[in-house]
Amino acid sequence: MNIIASFPILFLLAIQVSSSNKSQNISCNNVTPSPKKGVGLAESKGFGDAQLQSLNVSWYYNWGLTSNITTDKEFIPMIFSLKKINQIKKTSIILGFNEPDKIKQSNISVSDALNNWNTISLNASKVGSPAMAGNPVKENSWLFIFMKNKPKVDFITIHWYKGCDATKFITDIKKIIATYNLPVWITEFAPQTVSESKENPTKYSQTQVANFISQTIEWMEQEPMIERYAWHDSKFGTSALFTEEGVITQTGMFFRDAK
Repeated sequence: MNIIASFPILFLLAIQVSSSNKSQNISCNNVTPSPKKGVGLAESKGFGDAQLQSLNVSWYYNWGLTSNITTDKEFIPMIFSLKKINQIKKTSIILGFNEPDKIKQSNISVSDALNNWNTISLNASKVGSPAMAGNPVKENSWLFIFMKNKPKVDFITIHWYKGCDATKFITDIKKIIATYNLPVWITEFAPQTVSESKENPTKYSQTQVANFISQTIEWMEQEPMIERYAWHDSKFGTSALFTEEGVITQTGMFFRDAK
């Protein structure tokens, strides 16, 4: 075959291959995200819609009452502590206090939380419980005492950082559901916290983290009592969703693709 004569054919084939690849990329990026899948996003660090789109989530929160991000993703406000209790506005859903049982977090007594709870519950159609740093089902623990007072709580909010044992994760969440008989949102979960990841970023291998993500998300997507879940970006090591520059990591890709 004449090479010059065949050039147009080769050129057209190259265009077709390129177009095919672009179509595959577009279809991958346009996969409808699970309505359950979300993320706690460090908006204060400059992360925004680019990170939300790269994870293909349906919703996000930023530990605050408002967001400045322009996005098609649903924003869920949180009342982090008592400091902004009077800034709450009418909303459909709100997340309760962030780890009030921990001094370095919102650090609120059960009585103070209960005394201010009406300000939260009267301004939202659905209210998430305060999220614990400690065991949320232990008798006479912070949440156990709080819930005994029967405040308006529509779902239990959970934080979980206990390694890569998917079986333990599932067992723990089932126990919380059984204890409070309410739907749950796992708003923070990962093998390690930020401080743990900074201290030992490679404690868990990429394969261990990938398997943990796959097994836990497969179960959460099928469990009707789990309404939503959000991975927590540890910023370091194999629990991190993004690099410091906001580029998605392998873990972020595993989280994005898990279903």
